[in-house]
Amino acid sequence: MALNSDKLITLQEASKGSPYSADYLSLLVRKRKIEGFKKDGKWFTTKEAVEKYTDRVANANYRRQESLKGNVPAFEQKKAMLNLKWAALLLAIVALVVVTWNYRTATSDNGLSVEKDSNNNLIIHAENPNDVGSVTVVPK
Repeated sequence: MALNSDKLITLQEASKGSPYSADYLSLLVRKRKIEGFKKDGKWFTTKEAVEKYTDRVANANYRRQESLKGNVPAFEQKKAMLNLKWAALLLAIVALVVVTWNYRTATSDNGLSVEKDSNNNLIIHAENPNDVGSVTVVPK
């Protein structure tokens, strides 16, 4: 290893200035991701070796995040748009059913019911037509 012996520090010391624990740093040294070695039962590395690894990991994460920005495949975009259209259609159908149900079931206390036909004409159903006097339409 090409570590400068003047700058060697223990992994315990290296962990104080990094986001990694001494145990994790020893794993990284054993996996040869950070330069270091073990001598007399203690692990050694340099501050520069830990910083180099930290920078490499940060840059890799940044590049990965940048590659994900706005990179939604066309198929996924089409699928999302189709789902949105189906949801809007379903909402419109539910609204139409509710409105239609309200028009068809408008019944008063005296047994009269009102229905709207396809031409927007109102039909009044009464058990006795003589119960209906005049009809007045007023805005809400």
